[in-house]
Amino acid sequence: MRALVLALLLHDTSALSTATLKPPKLATASTQTLALPFAELSELVGGTGRARSIWDAVRSGQEPLDADAPTTVGARRVLEASGLTAFVPACLEHKDEAADGTTKLLVRLADGLAVEAVLIPHAHLPRTTLCISSQVGCDQGCRFCATARMGLVRNLTPDEILAQFVIASRVAAQSTRMPPLTNIVFMGMGDAGRNAINVKLAATSLIDGEKFRMARSKITISTVGPSPDCFRELSDADGMLAWSVHAADDALRKQLVPSAKYTVDELRAGLLDALKPRPARQRTLMLAATLIAGVNDSPEDARRLAAFVSPIVDVAQKVNVDLIPVNPTDHAPDFLRP
Repeated sequence: MRALVLALLLHDTSALSTATLKPPKLATASTQTLALPFAELSELVGGTGRARSIWDAVRSGQEPLDADAPTTVGARRVLEASGLTAFVPACLEHKDEAADGTTKLLVRLADGLAVEAVLIPHAHLPRTTLCISSQVGCDQGCRFCATARMGLVRNLTPDEILAQFVIASRVAAQSTRMPPLTNIVFMGMGDAGRNAINVKLAATSLIDGEKFRMARSKITISTVGPSPDCFRELSDADGMLAWSVHAADDALRKQLVPSAKYTVDELRAGLLDALKPRPARQRTLMLAATLIAGVNDSPEDARRLAAFVSPIVDVAQKVNVDLIPVNPTDHAPDFLRP
């Protein structure tokens, strides 16, 4: 499934223009709504009943301020009096559905920038996974990734991350053939490790029983590992961690990830530091390596990766290693699938 996620995202990003279009109505781009702790929202609107009516609307796929939403009159009046004109700070601009039901969503943010989210229905099981973005653009420069050409524009706020889930939930609910949305992976545009604070706030909101009600085990937070401290900062994140390592050899990894400043041993040490304090059931880890013909797909590459993973297995409860055939792109035509 991870291979499919990556393949979908490594495509031409010309549609993700940073040109300013008409933004969705919102009091200010920095207004916190979806990520606001439930207790604070309850205090703001005058009680838990009013706050729950707002979240009933959100979970049903409605904008809480719409006339036909189940939001109570009192809650609606408080929100409107605060100057808020939309609770969800983004809008769906375009969707593209493939024959297998995989659906790409172009999400326009309040400032006119755009990110992409992808709904991926499982081929055989009754579940759908949402791949969401954590940044507009990315500065990690992975040579096989089309998003790398954009560079980093900015981090997404927790609300903007969560808005992708709200919008995707609406699309999934309206589909006649898409299974329920049950899983979330932070594997879209950007690197979650470079926006750890906001990603963690979003993940905490996702598992909140008064808000999105997702299971912690159904959330995966992925990073290429910009630094050992990026792993450590994700240690207390609500979700499974994933590392896009790509190669266990430093020289080769530097070719694939030109922004790499640390050795794989240094990064592994940071990852182990992040895993050790976590409860045993939350130490499950995903390691990903994008395979490129003649570059990192030899038996020796496999043996090197296996040896590299061994110390991680000693700490983690479970390690899943995903070997992902590269998705050829126009900017890297020499990178072919094995």
